[in-house]
Parts: sequence; structure tokens; C-alpha cells
Amino acid sequence: MSFFGTRRTRQSQARVFRPTPSIWDQLIAAFRDYRVLSQGMIALLALLLLLCAIQAWKASFHYRAGQFSDVGIQSRIDFEVENVAETLRIRREAAVAAPLVLIQEPAVIDRLVSQLRAQLSEVSNADSVGQLSQATLDAFGFSVVGEREREQAFSLLRNPLQDADESSGKRLDELIAEVEILLADVRNLGLVTILEARRLSGDPLDDPTPVNRNRAIKVVSDQGRLVSNGVLADVLLQEQLRETGRLGKLWPTLTKLVVIKPTLETWLQQNLKNQLQLDSAATKAELQLASDGAQQRFDRYPKKTVLVPAGDQLAETEKGLGILRLEYDAYAANVTPWQRLTRINGIATLVLLLVVLFGVFLKYFSPEMLEDNSKLLVFVVMCSASVFLSCLMSADPWRAEIIPLLATVMITAIAYSQVVAILTAFLLSLLVAMFTLGDIGHFLTLMTICVTSTIPLRRIKSRLVMVKAGFLVATISFYAVWSTSVIQAEGDGDAWRNLAIVVTGLKFAGWALVCCYLVAGSLPFIEQAFGIVTDISLLELTGVSHPLLQELARRAPGTYNHSMNVASLAEAAAEAIGANGLLTRVGAYFHDIGKMLKPEYFIENMTEGSENHHKSLAPAMSTLIIIGHVKDGLELAEENNLPEPLVNFIEQHHGTTLVEYFYHEATRKADVDHRTDASESTFRYPGPKPQSRETAVLMLADAVESASRTLKEPTPKRVQSLVHEITMKRLLDGQFDECNLQLNEIRIIEESLIKSLLAAHHGRVRYPGQRTA
Repeated sequence: MSFFGTRRTRQSQARVFRPTPSIWDQLIAAFRDYRVLSQGMIALLALLLLLCAIQAWKASFHYRAGQFSDVGIQSRIDFEVENVAETLRIRREAAVAAPLVLIQEPAVIDRLVSQLRAQLSEVSNADSVGQLSQATLDAFGFSVVGEREREQAFSLLRNPLQDADESSGKRLDELIAEVEILLADVRNLGLVTILEARRLSGDPLDDPTPVNRNRAIKVVSDQGRLVSNGVLADVLLQEQLRETGRLGKLWPTLTKLVVIKPTLETWLQQNLKNQLQLDSAATKAELQLASDGAQQRFDRYPKKTVLVPAGDQLAETEKGLGILRLEYDAYAANVTPWQRLTRINGIATLVLLLVVLFGVFLKYFSPEMLEDNSKLLVFVVMCSASVFLSCLMSADPWRAEIIPLLATVMITAIAYSQVVAILTAFLLSLLVAMFTLGDIGHFLTLMTICVTSTIPLRRIKSRLVMVKAGFLVATISFYAVWSTSVIQAEGDGDAWRNLAIVVTGLKFAGWALVCCYLVAGSLPFIEQAFGIVTDISLLELTGVSHPLLQELARRAPGTYNHSMNVASLAEAAAEAIGANGLLTRVGAYFHDIGKMLKPEYFIENMTEGSENHHKSLAPAMSTLIIIGHVKDGLELAEENNLPEPLVNFIEQHHGTTLVEYFYHEATRKADVDHRTDASESTFRYPGPKPQSRETAVLMLADAVESASRTLKEPTPKRVQSLVHEITMKRLLDGQFDECNLQLNEIRIIEESLIKSLLAAHHGRVRYPGQRTA
């Protein structure tokens, strides 16, 4: 027999000396754990999403307008840049050389001969120039000369038509016959005047420069047959009327017509129209063919060519960002699959390290984030989307990468904590900076802005907090961008007033202000998505005008009064340890709403002289009713859409404590042979235990407020003894094991509750003649 307890067997003694499991065994055990496995899958998902967000398979373009090149920028590869001006010049020359496609209109010559016969006949029959019609005057150019010159020109034209030896009709026929000979070549090829040549070439009609007589042309018959390949001079009337032209060579052979040569040439220039028409579609095809055939001109840039000298500021010009984009495109196009795979592996390793370190941080400093996989998954998707949108929106001219980044950090600070938000800001700022501008200055700028935004978000007591935060972040944004840019441009003495730097700073400030207002307007959606409640929403519930509280006051006034008293005690105690007093206060309002369904079974609602319903019930049944108020409260909270943090107060304010009164009653009534001994687990609340400091404070405040009503004379000593006894009982029962409540904080809570109870049960001076109630 052992004198000091049960003797341990050899196997139990040997079990103490088992070797520590190897790392391999620990890994196998971890992968068998569902929680660890699910968190590992979420980590892998985070890795994949972040790799997609930063587009790890391709190089990043690190340059933006207004950025200073402190060490200069060299080309990483041989590449060529099209010389646009030279290429355009060559294409213009090719376009000029492209032929005009002209279609013949044979009927025009027939109409022209008929018109000439009619107008010559009119001249022949007229006795004076005044008898001619205006159309005839215009046709022969008589209307543009003076009276005297007109009479002379009329006589010179009419006299050959009035030969004394021949009749006028015969003379006219002879002239028309020679006109037919003159225009026979025109029928075969075609003629145009200078004005028509300008119109066909697309030149302004009033262009003072000579028409391009060497412009290539193609003459096509109205049947689509190619008639001639030549130049514009071949069909230009003025050229063909010269002595060397086709018409000019015919004049000496036309003995009768040569007499009126000047007048007839004038008539042709005035009336020859539309004998050749431009085929627009065919001409455009020729122009396109000639333009496509013209070779582009390129300027070659060998590897390590200085594209931007050191100290220069990048601008949105062809010589600035334009050539850098072309170099980037050439470099990206020449990346081999092996180089791409190497880049992905390197980036994946870095991102994996960051994800693992972030997870380790959460495990030790914010383990509650790892307990809910759905919320953790939402956080991962939000961060990945933030990185993707930031990289996408960082391009010129918007430079709005701060919007998704800042919004994510602010939401994290509101939904989780400032510490987690700062770590998130570090992680996201690092990734965005690396894959946008790629310099430490940009990282510091983003990090400064994001960390600044978390400072006012510890407690959002009103929307004014968000407005102030917006202006604070906007101001810091401007100076962060301005200062880092000035530091990078240390060689430029006027950088502090550089317009591009100021504009970029104002963009960041404006986007930061917009982001803060967007987050402020989205607070209700953020609360619903992450299951949180801000002080703004809590303040809306402090007016006790909620339908549940109104119904509680009507059905169970004693419970309502108890809840109000507990709220006062709990709020002061929570504030004393730095917890959220407002949340604790509102949680206390709702923690006992389940009692309104069976108010007559709870002592605070029993009036003096009323029947105690528990006397007719077995202790186990009474316990079920008492414990049931928690379940009833949860159902009421769900029906009325109470926020999850308030639901936690209803669920956790009793933890797994023992319903002592009915447990002792059940023990007292047990049979002597112990066959019906009361099981302690039957008389305990289902829990869970308090998971936060606020719910732990409410547990103590609820217990001491109820117990203090049993004190007939609440002296300081008795109150202190009562509070200490209840506190130690909850502590030794393990009710505070899951809420991160420290021993010194328990002592502070105890002191605060004692102080509040003494204030509530303060004595009064008895007036002379006053009777005891």
C-alpha cells in the first residue's frame, strides 16, 4: 500500500521517459489534424492567389511619370524602336508614288462635240456678240473680258464660219470634222484640266503650287480594261495642247481649225469635264499597297545603352517613358521559358515565406483569426484582390494603387486589430511596391500611409472619426510622396517645388481621402461580412429602444432591471482593464433576453407572496428551465439579427458554471444507496466558456450583482468578501482559461466591482422623525 497516493505502475513510469517525437512524427500528426490541414490548404490558396495577383510569370514595369532616375536606366537587351517620323516620310513618298486609278467616260466626248457644234452654229448665226446666250459667252470665255476684247474675239471666231465661198453649214461641218480628228486621241486615253487634276489628286483647288505632273496614273476603260500606265501629264489638257503634246502636234494638220485655235483651246479648258473619273476604291487599294510595301525605319539600341541619364525625371514622352515601355516590351518578348520558370520559383519562395511568417504571427498574437476558416478565407481573398487591384491601378495617369491597399488595411483594423492591420500593411505594401515601382521609397510611402490609417481606428465612436482619419491620411499621403520623391531627386535643388512631384502627391492625398469616405460608407456591410460591431452600431443600441429590450421590460421587469444594473457594473470593470466598455455594456443589456419567455421561473421576476414554480418541479427539470434561457436567448438573437459579438455575450455569460442551488437540492434528495446520485455535468451550463475579456467581465458582473441582493447589510467587508469568493470560484473552476484574462486584470475587475457595488448600496442619513420602511 502506498502512503502517498496511488502507486504508479511500471508502464506509467516508463511512459514519462518516452523520447520526444521527431520532426517527421510531428509533421505526420499535424497533417492528421483537420484544423492544421485546412489552414495549410488556405495558405497554399493564398500563395496561388498572390502569385496570380502580382502576375509572377512576367516582369514588372517599374517606371512612372514624375519619377527620378537616380543612377540612370540602361537597356537590358538589344532592341529596335521605330523611327515614326522617318517611316511616315517614306510612306508619304510611297503614297505619292502610288498611281491614281482613272476610269474613262466615252460619252463625255460625244456630248462635248454636240455642244461645240451647237454653240458654233449660234455664233455663226449671230450678227453681234450681244445676240449670244450667256452659256455660249461663258463657254468661249467672252464673259470674262472687256467689251472691246469681246467684240474682237467674236469677230475672230465668226469670220471663219462665214466664208464667202462656202455655206455656213458646210463650213461648220468641216470644222467639226477636224474637231473629231483632234479629239480622237482623247477618246482613246482621256484628258483632264488642271482644276480636275487637283480634285482627282485630293489637292486644294486654290493651291498655288503647281500640280504634280509626274503623279503616276492608271487609265481604265469603262469595261474595266487597263488602257494605260503613265503619269498625270499624259492626260493633262494644258500639257497636251503644247507643241510637244499629242494635241499640239495635230494642229498643223488641221488647216481649217487652226484659224480658231486660241478660242477652241479656251473652250476646251472651260468645258472639258468628267471625261476621266477617279476610282476611289481602286486608288485606295493602290495607296494601301504602296504604303504596306514601304519599309519601316528603326533606330537600334544595343544592350546597356543609357536610355535615361542619371538624375533625369521621367516624363510621359517618346524619349521618356515611351522608350522605356518599348524596351520593356522587347525584354518581355524575349524571356525564355526557363527564365520565366526561374522567376516564378523565386517569387513563389518569397511569397510563401511571407505567408508562413504571417501565419506564425497570427498563431501567437491573434489566434482567434485561425479558428474560423471561412473568415480566414475571406481575409485571404480580400488581400489578394487588394494586391491585384493595386498593381492594376498603379499605372499612369491614375496612380491609384493606394485605394485598394488602404481599404484592405482599414477593414483589417476594424474587423480584427490594429496589430494585425499593421502586419497586413507591411505584407501588402511590400508586394505592391516590389511589383510596381520596385524601390524602397515607394514601399515606405505605402507603409507610412497604411500605418497612419490604423491609428484612429482603435475605437470608431462616430463617423466623425472616419472623416478626421480621412483628412489625416490625406495629409500624411501628400507629405510621404513629396518627401520620398525629393530624397530620390537629391541632385535637383528645385525638386521640392517640382510640379510632377506635387501632382503625384495630390493624387495620393485625393485617393486616400476618397478611400476613407468609401470605408466609412461601407461600415454596415463590413460589420455584416466580418461579424463585428463598431462603436457606431453599439451607440445605436444604448438607447434601450430595441424591440427586444422593450419586450424584456414588459414581460420580465425584474430581469430588465437586473440587466441595466449589470451593464453599469460591467462597463466600469471593462474600462478599468482597457477592454471595450461600450461593447460590454450593450452585451449586458441583451445577455438575459431569453428569460422573457419564462419570466416566472426566475427569482428576480417573482414578487413577494407569489408562488415559486420550482417547488413543484424536480431539481433536474428546474435546471433545464434555468439553463434553457441561454438557448432561448440565442434563438431570439438570431430572429432579430443581433450582431455576432452580442450573441457571444448571451452564449458565454454563464460559461460552463454549475447551477449550484439545484445541484445541491438534487444531491440532498438522492437515495441513500447512491443509485440516483446527481451528475454534476447535468447541472452545468453548456458553455462555451468566455472567449473574450468582455464576456469574462460580464460573467463576474452578472454573478456578483445577483448575489449582492442576498446581503441584508451590504457593508464594505461583506461586499468585498462576496466579490472575492465569486471571483475565486470562477477562477478555480477554469472559466477564464480561454479568454486571455491575466491575473492582475482579474484583481482589477474585482476591485472595480467592489467599488461599483458599494456605490450602488450606499447608505443614507436618517432624518429626524423618519420611520424605518
